[in-house]
Amino acid sequence: MRRLLSLLLVLLVVLPGVARAERGQFYVIGTGPAGPPLCTLQALERIRQLDAVVAPQELVELFAEYVGDKPVLFDPLPGLWDHEGTWWEDLEAGQMAEFEAARERSIVQRVALVHSWLEQGKDVGLLDLGNPSLYGPAHFYLERMAEDEVTIIPGMGSDAAAMAVLGKSALPAFDSRFLIQSAPFSLFTGQEEQDRQVLDHMAHFPSTMILYMALGDPVALFETLGGVLPADLPVAVVFWAGHADKERVMRGTVGDMGPRLAADPEHLMGLLFIGRFLEGRPYAAGVEKATEGHR
Repeated sequence: MRRLLSLLLVLLVVLPGVARAERGQFYVIGTGPAGPPLCTLQALERIRQLDAVVAPQELVELFAEYVGDKPVLFDPLPGLWDHEGTWWEDLEAGQMAEFEAARERSIVQRVALVHSWLEQGKDVGLLDLGNPSLYGPAHFYLERMAEDEVTIIPGMGSDAAAMAVLGKSALPAFDSRFLIQSAPFSLFTGQEEQDRQVLDHMAHFPSTMILYMALGDPVALFETLGGVLPADLPVAVVFWAGHADKERVMRGTVGDMGPRLAADPEHLMGLLFIGRFLEGRPYAAGVEKATEGHR
């Protein structure tokens, strides 16, 4: 009897582990900003090993050599920030509930499809641009899944590619205290008094700023920033960071950059940098500043 009980205990412990081992894994793969040349070897090898892919057509084509003939389960982007062809910010107030309900249904259906593959012991990979954990839409899906079902493979962010183009030290940089990475929709919540307080606090200390998705309304953005930042503070935008055929840089200041960006045809694929680090020898000056108290 004791032997039988021992055997049953072993089965209870071992069998669940076996079942989990046979279950597939959902990989969120950071592919970098511009295709295989700026993608890690780990990511490329994992894409080769997948059973199925979740990705927009653009990434399927960029990584065609690695995706091969794997089935593409769905494009993860449609419906996340648009509703029936209209961007969410342009929806009327009465349409927001409908949009949010439609998005929820879509996410639930897509996650269910991924789970159906995992249950067959198949590995599914979502290809995500740049760094998946920095403004990465993959989290719409992975936050609906169990932690042990998901593995994130890191990728180079567009900020790294863009800073390489600028050729400057973001930190240390003169007397900058920190690096701010944000986006207008994170900085500005619509609560004017609170938003102003945040900007005042940001402007109080020297910093290096990197803003994502900041080109939609650059005139309004720089009018707001100009209320707390010096007009002569250097600014640069790196367009299409990492794309050798399209990469370019526009430089200016807080005082003049708004209208110039508004006149540029590109209003999406650009990363905005603000700070004194864009001029002179920021690293040497930053190191000297940091060591002043030890002399």
